[in-house]
Amino acid sequence: MVFNKTEKQEQEYLNKVITLIKRMISQTDTSVKEHVDTLQEYKDYLWSNKDIDPHEIRSMRESILNHFAIGESVIDKRKRLGKIIDIPYFGRIDFREKGESENPTPIYIGIHTFYDTINEINLIYDWRAPISNMFYDYELGEAVYHSPTGQIEGDISLKRQYRIRKGRMEFMIESSLTIHDDILQRELRSGTDDKMRNIVAMIQREQNRIIRNEEAQTLIIQGVAGSGKTSIALHRIAYLLYTTKGNILSKDILIISPNKVFADYISNVLPELGEDSVPETSMEQILSEVLDNKYKYQTFFEQVNELLCEPVPGYIERIRYKATLGFISQLDRFILHIENSYFKATDVKLTKQITIPADFIDKQFRRFSRYPMRRRFGAMTSYIVEISEVRYRITITTAERNILKKEISKMFAGNNDIQLYKDFFQWTGNPDMFKMRKNRTLEYSDLAPLAYLRNALNGCNTQSRVKHLLVDEMQDYSPIQYRILQKLYPCRKTILGDAGQSVNPYGSSSANMIREVLTAGEIMKLCKSYRSTCEITNLAQNIRTNNELETAARHGEQPKILKFENQEEEIHYISDLISTFKDSAYKSLGIICKTELQAKEMSEKLKVYSNDIYFLSNQSSAFIQGIIITSAHMAKGLEFDEVIIPQADNENYQSEIGLGMLYIAVTRAMHKLTLTYCHGIFPSNVLHN
Repeated sequence: MVFNKTEKQEQEYLNKVITLIKRMISQTDTSVKEHVDTLQEYKDYLWSNKDIDPHEIRSMRESILNHFAIGESVIDKRKRLGKIIDIPYFGRIDFREKGESENPTPIYIGIHTFYDTINEINLIYDWRAPISNMFYDYELGEAVYHSPTGQIEGDISLKRQYRIRKGRMEFMIESSLTIHDDILQRELRSGTDDKMRNIVAMIQREQNRIIRNEEAQTLIIQGVAGSGKTSIALHRIAYLLYTTKGNILSKDILIISPNKVFADYISNVLPELGEDSVPETSMEQILSEVLDNKYKYQTFFEQVNELLCEPVPGYIERIRYKATLGFISQLDRFILHIENSYFKATDVKLTKQITIPADFIDKQFRRFSRYPMRRRFGAMTSYIVEISEVRYRITITTAERNILKKEISKMFAGNNDIQLYKDFFQWTGNPDMFKMRKNRTLEYSDLAPLAYLRNALNGCNTQSRVKHLLVDEMQDYSPIQYRILQKLYPCRKTILGDAGQSVNPYGSSSANMIREVLTAGEIMKLCKSYRSTCEITNLAQNIRTNNELETAARHGEQPKILKFENQEEEIHYISDLISTFKDSAYKSLGIICKTELQAKEMSEKLKVYSNDIYFLSNQSSAFIQGIIITSAHMAKGLEFDEVIIPQADNENYQSEIGLGMLYIAVTRAMHKLTLTYCHGIFPSNVLHN
């Protein structure tokens, strides 16, 4: 007998569950109020009786802390209940354990567990619970899941998916596949929200394997454009927070994000899944902190922008040189060279009567080799002072000790970071590979190797508070940057990106390179693209072919490629497209230019026709829904219902990095894509590949 066989019965059951949730919410609201009132009573009592016995005060404080802790727990429960009231669950499987003769048990699956305290039964299971794994990994028939007591085998006799919004069941589908195409297609055809949302109802089998991978110390996810890799990585974080049961908290996780806009764009996912937001930072911030924020430097955005325009002679060669695995080996050999050659001991007068010989000082430098080179001087000084006081039966003054340490420090020729870095290039026979910019500004590609040298000499400030590191847009970081991350964060890592979406092909890393640098790591691939229609994906494939890419079978209109007589006509047509967008059901329109300067100029011209266009720059910190104009670099990681790419001619998109930007821009579109230009021709290789 099937429990809730018809859709009508399912709707009635949903109403009962919602009623129970509302009753539970009411009870928790009452409980919260009681705890607040009790805490206020304690506070009033303490305020009115300042001369009470210390033992009573201590007892009262313990009671206050206990009430506070219970109140916090009740508030957390209230938050969870508030999140599931609109969408209590999204899926169901009927499962019968092997050997049991009773009717199968219906397992309803949602974002959070909901336990009926009256009947003492789980009405909804958290999507991360072991039993829920069968919903994602199995079709009808034999199935298995791993519980705390061991492997449970059985049979799935029914599988359903629901779309529930604001407590109302919009539809129900009998599902014989892992995640039914009807549900997936309906979700993919719908418009975008203002920010990235959770996708628990649509997680695919290959995505689920990544989310629930608990074995890999370092998991490297290579995912094609539109494969959901960032969302999956965030769901993986939510899953690990669930399974570790308090051993890892949200504050113990760190996300390295490409920019503030992207960090804001993904900020809703974890809270939607019932977890607190996690701290985020940037690669630049990490490296600059290693260097004590002492140096001016070119940002990654500025580096890419220069590459897109007219880089100065030798610029690309310098970037390429510093983005190889061999470059790391050279740095390591140079650090060994510093150890062997940069400390030149000399005799030092400890007092007027006592001189410390050079060979004794040199022995102490070697003696304390377990210390980083620049941190040996204090240990050496203490040891020499201690030995001298015993041997000569004297007391060394603080001033004499400080002079000794200063003199020993001066014997080391590697105290200046920049000079040491210059020495490295002289030592390798490549002095032209280092160029300081105006106002003593470092090129972006020099920030990581300089930090690596400083870290080797000063000692590694290991970030032990971080228990899981998530690195997004992995392809945009060089091998030397990953080597530093390995030193700073010796924790579990989830690293994700797409080698085909590098904004700087001269300084990027592939999944295999990252694994080699980190000396370990499991690579998992996401090859199916869900974002764009087949027609848009086909155009993207002509720009940058990926033979591993699979497309979700969703069709739409062909991308339009339009040439105009002049820029005025092009601008006017784009303004018409904006008007059409406003009258459509679409929620987001991205106008994506090659560079930020082009985007700003285009924004000024289009504002004559429409004043509700938001210009997204590298200084922006928030993602705004609606009409956005931005550069391809800033658009990376975002998605739009409709995309317009102006100035899409062969002059604008001719270089390797330029075509890479065009690929990124094209793959931002979900449903509709228009490319316009008025100069030259459309890149011929795109049309004829």
